[in-house]
Amino acid sequence: MVDDMSVFSERLIALMKQNGINQKELAQKAGVTESAMSYYVKGDRTPRSDVLTRIAKALETTTDYLLGSSASPSEVPNGELQYLQRNLGKLDADQLKKAENILKAAFDDIFDDDEE
Repeated sequence: MVDDMSVFSERLIALMKQNGINQKELAQKAGVTESAMSYYVKGDRTPRSDVLTRIAKALETTTDYLLGSSASPSEVPNGELQYLQRNLGKLDADQLKKAENILKAAFDDIFDDDEE
């Protein structure tokens, strides 16, 4: 368990640096107290699953990566794909359908694909 906490702590610190945020900012984004975040960063405690999910989301990574179950910090390695994914998630149903139609038309044009 100590090793798991060490991996979590190391990856948490590395991702905070990579994202340019400090402990206080991450605590706010994840909806936890600064003292709780301090315990996580020091490796003294591991967060509950709901808190872990919020931390992963705030750091744009996966819970598997934070826990050491995955070597890749992100399931989507491409920044542009993350941008699209993030913004598509903000659309309502009608806007999403329009975006889907635009993407289908673009892909059909690029790949000369007649498949639906």
